[in-house]
Amino acid sequence: MRTVPKWINKIHEAEKTEYSCVQSLCYSPDGTQMIVAASERVMVYDPQDGSLIRLLRGHKDTVYCVAYAKDGRKFASGGADKIVIIWTSKLEGVLKYSHNEPLQCLAYNPITHQLTSCAVSDIAFWSNEVKAVQKHRVNGSGRITCCSWSLDGQLLAVGLSNGFVSIRDKNCEERLKISREGCPVWSVLWTESALLVGDWSETLSFYNASGQQVMKDRPIGLMPVCLNRLGELILVCGVKGWIITTLEGVPVLKNSQQWVWSIEHCDNTNTIALGCLDGTLWCYQIVFNKVHGLYHEKYAYRENLTDVIIHHLTSGTKVKIKCHDKVQKIAIYKHRLAVQLPERIVIYEQSDTDGMLYRVKEKIPQKAECSLLVATSSALLLCQDAKLVMIGGKNLASWNVPASIKFVKVTTVQNKEALLLGLANGEIWKVDLDEASMEVLVTIESAIRCFDLSSSKSMIAIVDESCCCHVYMIATQQLLFTAENASSVSWHATYEDLLCYSGGGMLSIKLVPFPESSQPVIGSVVGFQKGHVFCLQANAMQSINVPLSHAMHQYIQNHMFNEAYNIACLGVPNSDWESLGFAALEELSLSVAKKAFQRIENVLFLELVDVLEEMLNQGDNASKALSVAEVYAYRGKFIDAARLYRSNGQSHRALTMYTDLRLFHKAQEYMDSEDVSDLIKKRAEWAQHINEPRVAAEMFLAAGDIKSAANIMAQNGWVDMLVETGRNLDKGASDNLYVVAQALISIGHLESATELYQKLGDQHAMVKMAVKMENWEQAFQLVKQNPEYKEEVYIPYAQQMARDNHFIEAHKAYHMGGQTESAARVLGVLIQNAIAEERFNDAAYLHWLLASQSLEISQTVDDIDQQQNWIESYNENEKYATIYFTFHIVHQSIHEVFSVCQPETLFNAAKIVLSLVENNVHPPKGISLFSVYLCLAKQGRLLGANKLARQMLDKIQNLKVPFKIQENVEVLTLLSRAGLNDSNEVTPLCYRCSHHFTPLSTVCNYCGHNLYHSFLTFEVVINVLEILPLVAFTIEDDITVEEALQLIESDVSSLEARPNDQENSQILRIENLSNLKDVFSNKSFEDDKNGKVVCNREDLKILQPLSVIVINRPKPLETLFFRNVMPDLHIQYCPHCYKLFYVDDLESQLISKALCSFCRSQLIDGNGTEPLKSIISSSSFSLE
Repeated sequence: MRTVPKWINKIHEAEKTEYSCVQSLCYSPDGTQMIVAASERVMVYDPQDGSLIRLLRGHKDTVYCVAYAKDGRKFASGGADKIVIIWTSKLEGVLKYSHNEPLQCLAYNPITHQLTSCAVSDIAFWSNEVKAVQKHRVNGSGRITCCSWSLDGQLLAVGLSNGFVSIRDKNCEERLKISREGCPVWSVLWTESALLVGDWSETLSFYNASGQQVMKDRPIGLMPVCLNRLGELILVCGVKGWIITTLEGVPVLKNSQQWVWSIEHCDNTNTIALGCLDGTLWCYQIVFNKVHGLYHEKYAYRENLTDVIIHHLTSGTKVKIKCHDKVQKIAIYKHRLAVQLPERIVIYEQSDTDGMLYRVKEKIPQKAECSLLVATSSALLLCQDAKLVMIGGKNLASWNVPASIKFVKVTTVQNKEALLLGLANGEIWKVDLDEASMEVLVTIESAIRCFDLSSSKSMIAIVDESCCCHVYMIATQQLLFTAENASSVSWHATYEDLLCYSGGGMLSIKLVPFPESSQPVIGSVVGFQKGHVFCLQANAMQSINVPLSHAMHQYIQNHMFNEAYNIACLGVPNSDWESLGFAALEELSLSVAKKAFQRIENVLFLELVDVLEEMLNQGDNASKALSVAEVYAYRGKFIDAARLYRSNGQSHRALTMYTDLRLFHKAQEYMDSEDVSDLIKKRAEWAQHINEPRVAAEMFLAAGDIKSAANIMAQNGWVDMLVETGRNLDKGASDNLYVVAQALISIGHLESATELYQKLGDQHAMVKMAVKMENWEQAFQLVKQNPEYKEEVYIPYAQQMARDNHFIEAHKAYHMGGQTESAARVLGVLIQNAIAEERFNDAAYLHWLLASQSLEISQTVDDIDQQQNWIESYNENEKYATIYFTFHIVHQSIHEVFSVCQPETLFNAAKIVLSLVENNVHPPKGISLFSVYLCLAKQGRLLGANKLARQMLDKIQNLKVPFKIQENVEVLTLLSRAGLNDSNEVTPLCYRCSHHFTPLSTVCNYCGHNLYHSFLTFEVVINVLEILPLVAFTIEDDITVEEALQLIESDVSSLEARPNDQENSQILRIENLSNLKDVFSNKSFEDDKNGKVVCNREDLKILQPLSVIVINRPKPLETLFFRNVMPDLHIQYCPHCYKLFYVDDLESQLISKALCSFCRSQLIDGNGTEPLKSIISSSSFSLE
């Protein structure tokens, strides 16, 4: 580093010969203005040439300080007149304010751009945002001498003449004080890491923001009055001159001069300005000498004068070594680094082979003057003029050469380390360091500037002072070539014949046997590795990617493919790899072509190389010709390829090539008769590719490819074209018909697809189409004809019904489809919902559906145990249906205001519910015993059964009574005390034994016979559950049902019809009636407590047919026999649920609803039925 005077000015007093002292100066941030304070004037100079731009007047006394804001918009001046003036960058005064004492220093906050002005004993703040000036008094005996803001604008350091430094925040509140033990502090400066304090003890001290000293004091040899920044260096001026130090205070440049009051650095122009006591204004240009060293990809250079940076040019890794002293020379070789400092030489060695970690190996305390420092594996060499000295090794040696040493290079020759010296007389000497011998290697006419050896050390490239590059063969001293306008040269680190040289702003890459290629570049080349050239540009080393394509193509042009591959491996773009592969392929250099295509992952041509290798292994000329033809085809030389194909009897290859290229008119030249269909298909595919689908479909049809044509029609929605195609096909072309049908299905035209399936006679496909179209009527008809497909029809139908909230139909469909579990699950959910919503009539109906399902399944099961389980399920669900059916009547009578049922009906309904649930631990879900007891109590009181009513009310007392009917229950309790006995109306007569039942009994206590009730309701007047005059009987085990029916019908033989003579009329006479036995009367007195009447053949003959009711239930249920003891009261049963009712009631029901009140089946006659219609409430159900 050195300084060169750029310009100098002397400032005179106005109209006097005396010089004015330069009190202060500063640069504008853009470097276009230099503001100088001298005498009572503020002067503005041009930093480029020192010319005065303008003289600013406004002060009436000496101006002591000036400062420029970091935003470049304004600057300030202040002086002995106690005035501060704010100036704009256009040199206009805009504001003035005053202190009570002379100004000492100014500083702008670097962040907020707030101006700080310091007088002798006070500090003022001014900014555009706060127009009023804020002043703060500094307590103490010392006067203010200097100030400086921290880089973040948070802290202000103020130096005092009493040896203290006051640290204040941005509100000017003092945080701490630093004492310099009475030495006046005349300069302070904040850096990133510390506060620098300069006092008149000729030292620099370093403190952190907490006031703690962070480094020891540095003596600088002058009394500092001003500190400033020079990048990573510090400018110090004062009495005795000025110096430049590092951030640690290490002096790196000293300049003795008069008293210097102010020093400032301009970043834009890299200049230093000095203001002196004698009125001299100096401007110096800073020149940094490049101190560096290079070994292969490791580049070491000096930074901030005291640091060494090691830069790995390939990876970009950098390592910094702090030397804490001025670095004068650097040498790097292999794993060693040598750094020359003013008093010593430090040798570092790399501690890790792969990384960049260097440790101090040796320190040589030697103050050496040299022009070149060279490091070897074991020693250091100092070059000074014509003398070479070895130090730091085992053997100390020195050499004298005949001329000044211009260039030194350490290399290895024949596995021995040697030193090559380039001299001013044009000689290159080789020094054997082990044997301390010397010899002349090459001699040229001009002085040596630089040189380099090839990778095998067989050739040397030399650049002389006339900028001419010479390349010699070392062994023979043969000059291989000469190049002009070269300032530096470098061989490639690994490739023997490749070198580069630079000069005149151009970089040339040359293969020794061939011409060079050039490109623009700035700087001098110093290294060449792989595809990178290391170029020194000004003070920076750059790694430049250089194309080696020219060198590679030079080899390719000479069919030197292996050499071209080696060059390509150094670094070329993919396009050059492709060119190499194509060129090698055309010359059938398959190994190089394969490696080139592998580099760029060209799978297509790698497959071609494999094919060509197999063809060439045959070894005949035809194989070689076909290989060349394949290469021509892949390279786009189609005419040549087709010609070679035909000449070698491979016309089909030419046909395939042209059809793949969609050159159908060319393909026809190589087409045989059997290839017509294939060519049409290829043309159709091409028409499809170029977005002409109709043409493609027609071509596929012409070629007989129905599948491809149908796909195109389907993609474009051409229904008419598909339908026409299907109709034109014969039934024998079943495969094509299926293809067309699938295409129609894919576009949603199911009717036409069904037509084609019908044409094919595919019943299964027709079923699927009917289901997809939801044409259930057609689907059901097809299932009747083909029962094996019922699951495919009924299950989707059930799912649709469930989605539409038609759950009864869904249940039936699931059942028809064989999914009994799904059917039961649907009904189970419906039953739970019906009970939760208190629709007990619907719950009864749903249980009856479950019972019917169980009965139907039991008829299809062969296993006796499973059949018995289903029968038990039937009986259980039939029982629950009866419970909920009768409880529905009870629930309505309790929870509705008006009831249309007769008291007898309600009493019987409650009695039936109680009889069916009284043996259960818990009543079925939804059944309220309270409602049953209350109904029996109310209706029993109305029917005169007061005792029964009191019994029921007593049971109610153990239950929780709803609040809203609690009063009614209490009233009913009082009314029921009126009577003590039960009326006969609630004790019905047993039609078998003529004894009366107890009020709550449904089974005769005397004969064990059951009561039977009518299960038919009416619209207006409801007479539900009326007791029927029936006596159940069974037949002996050896009598079949058919025989029993015949025996009962034989009773007509006892009736004789005799003709009357009068008027030819016939009279029916009944004789011997007294002889008829009443078998049931006789059996009533038998000791049979099971309630069963068993009839033999004689008994059956005696029975009157009109008094017998036979319910022939499906197997495995038993047939039921009843005798009507009152034949005049005609009784009928429902053929679906087998519930009994009076015929008169049936006629009324047919008129109103034509439905069975229990199972809701349509009643047409005793034998015929119609499909069931659900009358479930429209309330929504949810299937879980």
